[in-house]
Formats: sequence, structure tokens, C-alpha cells
Amino acid sequence: MYELTKAIEGRLGNIEWCDKRLTFPLRQRHSVDYVKNNVVLIGDAAHSIHPLAGQGVNLGFLDAAVLARELHHGIEVGRELADPSVLGRYQRKRKGHNLGMMWLMEGFKHLFAEQALPIRWLRNIGMSGVDNISVVKNNLARRAMGLDW
Repeated sequence: MYELTKAIEGRLGNIEWCDKRLTFPLRQRHSVDYVKNNVVLIGDAAHSIHPLAGQGVNLGFLDAAVLARELHHGIEVGRELADPSVLGRYQRKRKGHNLGMMWLMEGFKHLFAEQALPIRWLRNIGMSGVDNISVVKNNLARRAMGLDW
């Protein structure tokens, strides 16, 4: 820990170990219902995803944005905030997208864990191809950031 304290020039004081390092399993989970009995789940309360590509926070932001949009629309047409048709639209719009992203991240996790040379070779060619075709790359980036929802 001396090296860390030295590297940050002591700005945080003397850093020392206080306990052994702990780990926890990374699990992917998804709620069956995002809406039930006037309770709405968004973000990690509705779904958790492997942090492989940092998509968890993006999914949560999109959940919040869609819920806000649906609540605003419901108010505009004279519905109560807890109206099942208003909250149901949020669930329908987000659930499929979230499940798709979870499926994709699970696939990436397995793809990048694979050590067989032919799979690694195909994976690397595919990733290079996506990286070199700007239309495909930009489209995938926009979808991952939730800009095309």
C-alpha cells in the first residue's frame, strides 16, 4: 500500500489494508414485472446485467427517460399517474429492449471467454470488420447508448 500512497502523493492520507479482499458473483437478473400494484421498477431494481460493456447504467437511464415520457403523455391525455395503461406502456417499451441487451451481453461474455483459436480468430475478424465499417460501428454505438429507441 506504500506504493499507492506514494503514487497519489499522500493526498488521501496513509492507505492501508483493513480487511481481506472479497468478491461477489456477477449475475444477470430480470424482473418478470416492471409494474405491479402501483409500484414501478427501473434500472437495477428491474434488471441487472453483467458489467462487461458498462450497459447497466445506460439501461437504467433509458428506463427513467421512457417512464418520464410515458408519465408526461399520460398527464397530457388526462390519465392518473398510476393508470395501468400508462405504466404498461413503459413496461412494454423497455422490457424487450432490456432483454435484448442482456442477451447480447451474455453472448459477448461467452464469446470473449472462449479460448479456442478458431473462435478467437473469427471473433477478432468480426470485431475488426465492425470497427472498420463506420456505418455499422456508429449504428451499434447509437443503439448501445440508447439513442435509437
